[in-house]
Amino acid sequence: MQMSTTNWQRQDVTQHYLEQVRGAFPFGAEQAKIMLQVVNHFTPSPKKIMDLGCGNGFLAEILLKSYPEAFAVLLDHSEPMVENARIHMKDYMNRCEIIHGDFSHSIQQYAEPGSVDCIVSGYAIHHLPYEKKKELYQEIYHLLAPGGIFINIEHTASATPELEKLHDELFIEHIAFHNKRNRKEVAHEYYNRPDKEDNILERVDVQVNWLREIGFNHADCYFKWMELAVFGGVK
Repeated sequence: MQMSTTNWQRQDVTQHYLEQVRGAFPFGAEQAKIMLQVVNHFTPSPKKIMDLGCGNGFLAEILLKSYPEAFAVLLDHSEPMVENARIHMKDYMNRCEIIHGDFSHSIQQYAEPGSVDCIVSGYAIHHLPYEKKKELYQEIYHLLAPGGIFINIEHTASATPELEKLHDELFIEHIAFHNKRNRKEVAHEYYNRPDKEDNILERVDVQVNWLREIGFNHADCYFKWMELAVFGGVK
């Protein structure tokens, strides 16, 4: 699978996600807060940050606001997302670099080994095949400085089909309520969304075990609501 061939190259898919979905994610604020709390505990003064699958730059913006001395590298394979990031991050352009690049290939061209203090990703890595996920986690470990941290805010797989069904129902209800839209319309869009085929989900406990096997310390799931999880580890 090449990420450059996904539906995320479509402007309509990107705009719908940014306008109707991303801001309405259940416990989105709490996920960001947990990210900051974990980063601040283990790596309280990150100087170099990398945001993989940056979207419009939402996570990088939070981190740059929190750490005024930090510089961020933002990477996304979707041209519409990169365009949105350049608009959204206009006040931080002297403190970030926004790159149109595909992290399904090696990310080692974007930073020196052991040079990055904090690597984050938000709802992006689940598009990779399982082996590519593991390879990316290994590369992340390689780029992190000693004591550096990786945080993944991610869509993960349910443990059972029944739990997946429950997740879908609760997620649809939340999006409909947040956007003040008809539930049936939201459900139709959700089950027929073009980007659904790009999802390759894995359970969070499996992915945390991968991180531990690679060598990450303090690898754990720090927050979870149904299929939405915040997990990571420290080099």
